[in-house]
Amino acid sequence: MVAYPRCQGAVSITLSATFDSRSQTSNLVNAHISRMGMPAMDLGVLKDMPGIRDKASSKLACREEQYCDILVSSYKIMVRALCCLVKASSSMRCFSKVSPNDSVAQFSEQQDDLNDSGDSGGAPVFKWFSILEFESFAQELVEMFVSDLKLKRLLVLELLSVTFKEGVEHQTVLDWGDELYDGESNELQSIGLQSGGTCPLPENWCTDISGSRRPGNPPSYEVLQVYLTAWLANVNINNSRIGEIFELVEEEMKIKFS
Repeated sequence: MVAYPRCQGAVSITLSATFDSRSQTSNLVNAHISRMGMPAMDLGVLKDMPGIRDKASSKLACREEQYCDILVSSYKIMVRALCCLVKASSSMRCFSKVSPNDSVAQFSEQQDDLNDSGDSGGAPVFKWFSILEFESFAQELVEMFVSDLKLKRLLVLELLSVTFKEGVEHQTVLDWGDELYDGESNELQSIGLQSGGTCPLPENWCTDISGSRRPGNPPSYEVLQVYLTAWLANVNINNSRIGEIFELVEEEMKIKFS
């Protein structure tokens, strides 16, 4: 049952990347809000300095781009960790290896006998839990992190759509089908999460997610604060349930994963 330490490792990497991205997301939103308010901001004794508002706006725009790059890097780590989690969750079955000339029983992750389901007939693997129960725990983790990734992807799309390039507002609205980094589509496809038109949106989200993100209609201060809160709160991650699952599995296997 080597798959569970890999599951735990993938979960740890995802949670670490999520934690590390909190400051970048906060900095990005704060820089954007400051730049949005720059024209009306009270600069005190600096108000008469030539070009001060343009220079400050340009600096803030550069910071936004930097924070966006870091945010995408953190998102990429989350995608790759989820790929590892999905692959580990689907590699728990153990199949009898067909070897007629060998008197010693051998096992493999590959199914040689179509009649062998790889679940040991539902028998407990260690003490109580069958392979199906181990798979159920792992699938619960997968569903949790898939849901979280979809939400974070939507937030990254929105935040990237309000950045500036070279000090000029471009307001390029990214669609759900756009790649956030080179190779993202292939990585999502490898775990059954298609990028592009067939990639399922977060549950209960409408298909026209870009309606409020048209050029010239940037999100308000209040909306940006909602995005930031949603990111910081990890609303789709149940840390207590994650801990409970790994505690149950560690107790069953009589080992510690970390």
